[in-house]
Amino acid sequence: MTTAAPTEAALTPAEIKVVLFGALLALFLAALDQTIVAPALPAISKDLGDFQLVGWIVTAYMLTATAGTPIVGKLGDLYGRKRLLYVCMVLFLVASALCALSQTMLQLVLARAVQGLAGGGLMTTVQALVGEIVSPRERARYAAFFAMTWAAASLAGPILGGFFAEYAGWHWVFWINIPLGIVALGVVSVALRKLPLHTRPARIDVLSIIWLMIGSTSLLLALSEGGTSANWGLPVIGALVVAGVVGLGIFIRRQHKVDEPILPPHFFSDKVTGPILASLFVVFGAYLCIAVLAPTYLQVGLGASPKVSGAVMIPFMLSVPITAFFGGNYVKRTGRYRLPVLIGIPIAILALLIEAAFAGQLPIWAAALLLFPVGLGIGPLFPTTIVAAQNAVAKRDLGAISGAIGFVRSLGGALFMTAGAALILGLIAAWAPSLAGAAGLDELARHPLTPADRASINQAFSVLFLCVAGLLVIGLAIYSRVEERPLRANND
Repeated sequence: MTTAAPTEAALTPAEIKVVLFGALLALFLAALDQTIVAPALPAISKDLGDFQLVGWIVTAYMLTATAGTPIVGKLGDLYGRKRLLYVCMVLFLVASALCALSQTMLQLVLARAVQGLAGGGLMTTVQALVGEIVSPRERARYAAFFAMTWAAASLAGPILGGFFAEYAGWHWVFWINIPLGIVALGVVSVALRKLPLHTRPARIDVLSIIWLMIGSTSLLLALSEGGTSANWGLPVIGALVVAGVVGLGIFIRRQHKVDEPILPPHFFSDKVTGPILASLFVVFGAYLCIAVLAPTYLQVGLGASPKVSGAVMIPFMLSVPITAFFGGNYVKRTGRYRLPVLIGIPIAILALLIEAAFAGQLPIWAAALLLFPVGLGIGPLFPTTIVAAQNAVAKRDLGAISGAIGFVRSLGGALFMTAGAALILGLIAAWAPSLAGAAGLDELARHPLTPADRASINQAFSVLFLCVAGLLVIGLAIYSRVEERPLRANND
């Protein structure tokens, strides 16, 4: 049974814009904290010590954000998305303050884990909440703003993190969340007063939550540690993989038996949500391979400095929100969502094939410029898939489907990014024996390189670009099976 306030007044267009502003600000904060911390890590480790734990500052956030995404989405469906938004925002602010006040590295890592749980919840809840107040056809335009917010956070994070670490102290990497978060919370609270609190009295399956947390965090931790150390033979990595597979396997079995599954099995059999989730798993993994590994290609393969490689990657980062915006507007205007992706991904594939063919012969600016159409081609996928998936499920499942989308994207990104890094290191070790001792891509970037070394590195990246193009071909084939359904004109 669903309970609601006695009067269910619709929000006016002006109130919807206010909600959107607050929601995007909350989303910006959650996304920002995935990128703002990295430049401040040297200053943090110098101040707090325990250098061996410094990587966990980033890893802890990623693990809990990924595992918490589908859980918070389902809790929002059951106990009210408005309520969960408030809880996640307050928890995020508290965790940010605890991060800033940490006196030891362990305290900071634990606070980051709490912050990641709240951040992942914010990412899911704001998308589900916008889906609750805006009709699917109108939602396409708003979904494009999510992609633009992600791009803004990706660009602003490293800049702000470096600035605070150098001029204000690393604590401000976290303190900056407090005023922005209070503004977001205040804006959303005022605008959502008219929105009734929909709840569904039901018991959440605690064992499903436990097994999901064990499975997802173990698998992600194995991917993170294995990809960093390039030593998959370590017993602890094998144990984590086994724990991940077993945990997720038990979780999946329980989803077929419980009354309120966190990831409803029918999502994966539906002709819209099934291929969307599968294609996002593959395509987002391909996108993250390029976003994370292309700067290494520019630096170690083509000889660009870190500042230059960062600067020439900006067009790629901006290309995704450009076509996300136009793709969202196309969906709003026509009510159709398949065409932008079916046109865009082949463009990305073609650009990657050209990049692969000339990887060792391109000047830095040309190599970076070829990445621009890759982002343009992938961009429409993000707004169209969230709109199509939310349109395909009942309103009661908006949080669950939003959480499922975030979950498969995170898993696919971690899996294929790690596989891409392992492929690069393996090929370089085979083709440039002098570099075989490099423990990771970071160490490779600091290694003195001869012209022959760079030729081998570029050859390895050429193979990577071919493999990423192949992933996009697979993703396109899966997405082509998405059924085109009319978008509802209301948000019931």
